[in-house]
Amino acid sequence: GALDTLENLKKNGRIGGAKALLASALAIKPIITVKDGKVAEGGKQRTRSKALEFVVEQFRNDGAVSNVAVLHAECSDVDAFVARLRETYKGDIVVGNIGSVIGSHTGPGTIGVTYHVA
Repeated sequence: GALDTLENLKKNGRIGGAKALLASALAIKPIITVKDGKVAEGGKQRTRSKALEFVVEQFRNDGAVSNVAVLHAECSDVDAFVARLRETYKGDIVVGNIGSVIGSHTGPGTIGVTYHVA
């Protein structure tokens, strides 16, 4: 998923203030992945649109998938993001809000997609 800012990660101590400040100054949008229960850095992009496109490309590269859901935190662009996923995936896509535990770490503007790889 793509985070809009690192502010919440800084607030809860997941990253240092200097790293958050630098990322903010450079308009870096971090990408995180969760695979086999482990959270990892998936990449970094310079703008939100590039970050969302990166997530869409990862989705496409995973090939045949099922049980697709998009979760977000107050994202006005969620419909456009889902439309991009529908270009590749013709099944149902569930759209919902990110839960409070993840949302407290990632903050508003976070958007992600979850699915099973066939």
